[in-house]
Amino acid sequence: MKKTEKKISQLYNSGLSVNQISEKLGITASRIRYFMKKSLIICRNHSDASKLLHMTKFGKKQFQIKKNLTVEEENLRVAGIMLYWGEGTKMGNSVVFSNSDPQMIVLFLAFLRTVCGIDENRLHLLLHVYDDQNEMQLKSFWSRITNIPINQFSKTFVHHGKTGSYKKVSKFGTISLRYSDKELLRVINDWIDKFCLPM
Repeated sequence: MKKTEKKISQLYNSGLSVNQISEKLGITASRIRYFMKKSLIICRNHSDASKLLHMTKFGKKQFQIKKNLTVEEENLRVAGIMLYWGEGTKMGNSVVFSNSDPQMIVLFLAFLRTVCGIDENRLHLLLHVYDDQNEMQLKSFWSRITNIPINQFSKTFVHHGKTGSYKKVSKFGTISLRYSDKELLRVINDWIDKFCLPM
């Protein structure tokens, strides 16, 4: 029994959830909770539990904010914050940045990659195009400049009835860049708040 309690403690401390331990050891979840209570193992809060589940079950790596930034990297951090303040989605569970300017998208990606230390596999792009534009050519263009493979693109959203001069403004379509991580969104929003002037 002591051996089982020790194993449960080790697995839980390694980041596995109660249900994951149950599947691994073939013991009911209620029995595991009993052993944890008996061994005085403190249960994680919902936020930490959800974060670890994504990492252990779904293989999603946690972002790593870079410390001790160089002058250039700090400038990039400020630029990324300003871009997100202006064009980013502040609510929800994901970092979402949308723009039709390739340079802005590339700059914001550099911010995510260099400063925020994101997991490349969790990046997704949604392309907005108009019905007289070539979807595959635009996907290839955005994939090349962002270094994000086409299999990480969501289904393209096609806007109908938009042609002519409007198309010239968005000749590359519009890209919505998504990184699903509520904690990173919170960090970026906190950075934005620090730049807000008192009203």
